[in-house]
Amino acid sequence: MFAALPRAAAADGVDAVTTPGSGELTMCRSWVVYDSCDAHKVVLPERIAVGDKIKLTYGSNPKSYVFHVVQIRREDKGCTILSAASGGREDGEKLAVAQCQETAKPASQGR
Repeated sequence: MFAALPRAAAADGVDAVTTPGSGELTMCRSWVVYDSCDAHKVVLPERIAVGDKIKLTYGSNPKSYVFHVVQIRREDKGCTILSAASGGREDGEKLAVAQCQETAKPASQGR
């Protein structure tokens, strides 16, 4: 069990990725009796880095939302991007990107 920790930590160490420009935003809410999750297709910037605040628009009646990136996890060719609201858990708020590439973190965080 503990042998898997260094590998998982290495996977969690991605600072920035390039995206194809789209992904899926999952937002989960915990109610008293059950949890509820909604998924929305969203347009993403070409580059996303830890610390970025990305303005996303989703839904047929467009809603705007600011997604604060706290962690990027690479998974095969894709990645999962976690927000401050997820608390680092993948069963909370996240962005799923089918294909992403690790890249250098930009010098300025102007998002």
